[in-house]
Amino acid sequence: MIGNSAEAGPGEVRFDAAIERVGRAVAMAGGLLLVGVMAMTVISVIGRYAFNAPIPGDYEITELVCGVAVFAFFPYCHLRNANIVVEFFTAKLSPRRKTALDTVHSFAFAVVAGLIAWRLLVGGLHKLADEETTLFLDIPIYWGYFPALLGAVLLTVVCVWVLWRHIRMLRR
Repeated sequence: MIGNSAEAGPGEVRFDAAIERVGRAVAMAGGLLLVGVMAMTVISVIGRYAFNAPIPGDYEITELVCGVAVFAFFPYCHLRNANIVVEFFTAKLSPRRKTALDTVHSFAFAVVAGLIAWRLLVGGLHKLADEETTLFLDIPIYWGYFPALLGAVLLTVVCVWVLWRHIRMLRR
């Protein structure tokens, strides 16, 4: 969401709306993944205690899906400025100084997000080449890496976009 849409070009407004829609859709998909894991866990626990028949490898599925879901939430959270922030030291700063500090934070977060995306790519390719699988269900480990990589790439794009918005605000 650009601070002042009147000063933004039509391309920026369209990109802002598009990235907002994509971020929201990816976060909703992450939420659906977690709801699925929750349902599977409930069924597995009931099966374990009522029928002595849990879902085999339920924790393997939970591990893979939760990792993907976390990366699905990051982009939308950052886009909406919903990260946890401690304002103890910055509460009395002027809006311009807060924007300058947010710009530095956005730059750092963009670098970190890019590094995470890069390492997920390298790790996923390594797991693909090694053909490593989970212990009980033989699920290929890279199945968790590449969807998480998509979330990390989207996070990187969002971080750069938010950085661009902060730089625009500083130029005013």
